[in-house]
Amino acid sequence: MGRGVQVPITPSVLDWAIRESGLGFEVVARRVDVAEADLRAWLAGKAQPSLSSFHKLAAVLHRPTATFLLPRPPTTEHVAIEFRHPPGVADRELLPEERLRVREVSRLQQEVAWLLDEMHEPPVDLPKLAALSNPEHAGKRAREMLGVDVETQTTWRDNSVALREWRRHVEALGVLVLSLPMGVESARGFSIWTPGAPAIVLNTHWSPAARLYTLFHELAHLLTRTNSVCVEDGDGRGRSDDLERWCEQVAAAALMPEPSVRTFVRELGSINVAVARKLAAQYRVSLRAATLRLIGLQLAGWALYQSLPATADAKPGGGGGGGRNRPRKRLDEYGHRTVQTFLRAVQRDVITVADAMRYLDLGDQNLFELEKLAA
Repeated sequence: MGRGVQVPITPSVLDWAIRESGLGFEVVARRVDVAEADLRAWLAGKAQPSLSSFHKLAAVLHRPTATFLLPRPPTTEHVAIEFRHPPGVADRELLPEERLRVREVSRLQQEVAWLLDEMHEPPVDLPKLAALSNPEHAGKRAREMLGVDVETQTTWRDNSVALREWRRHVEALGVLVLSLPMGVESARGFSIWTPGAPAIVLNTHWSPAARLYTLFHELAHLLTRTNSVCVEDGDGRGRSDDLERWCEQVAAAALMPEPSVRTFVRELGSINVAVARKLAAQYRVSLRAATLRLIGLQLAGWALYQSLPATADAKPGGGGGGGRNRPRKRLDEYGHRTVQTFLRAVQRDVITVADAMRYLDLGDQNLFELEKLAA
């Protein structure tokens, strides 16, 4: 079925979609399973793809099939997002998976901001902090905004619960917090500031404790109104990017308040890896984050950091997420703030059920189940 059917795509749109994807020409040809000569012929307007190749092309480039039938490339507004990295990490362009996620999140931000405006809901009231101000003060301010005391934090059962609870409190500020698979080579997270729907994205490749630190790191970026893709958390030793180092310090100060940390370690004797592990367990953070906090407070030296295992932040088993149905997966990925905005919009007749299904990529029964989960 479909044999011999040629699809009249627009060559300039195909060229635009390939460039926007960040994938190399050879990679696109290989994934679509066509010869490079065939792909070049499509780009030159000398040939057209078969129906099956057309659908593969749309899937590989993550574009609706209708896009390739447009008379010209669509006008796109690129997010002014900075690629940030610690000392010793080479500069690079955004990876295809990062480009895809930035595009996906930017679209969601626009839709959520429009829905909130249509429902006359109050704007996001996220305070603005001066970048490179005292990080201890900024961390304390961030924690006060979230309204979680140390006693509550230390009673959470494990790191997964801690991540869930902190995420809920950040969402309560009006921030969209998304948790998306991006792979080991991609950034640990990124943040995009918009007045109507500021967003933080966490890479699910990493452990819950590592993602928690990224959550606070990216929150610090939003508080300074900076859009950033952060390739990995730095160790704080270098100064090639002062803002990255400052965001690390703010995250540490917010998650592990100085007075509490000093009191806790005072009772444990000399500082070593065992003490760092106890500190990490106490505040439900990663071993790496706890160690950096001890060093930042001058309670330990860099030899302690160098003794940590390379897999300190890796997710146990390297996977997870199996057994989730589509509504559960969508809620886990997009978060309560995003999902509940769409559900409220349906209830208030701002959008139709079909609109919500399209935005969230769900069926009608999936949407009904999602509503129960989100409640």
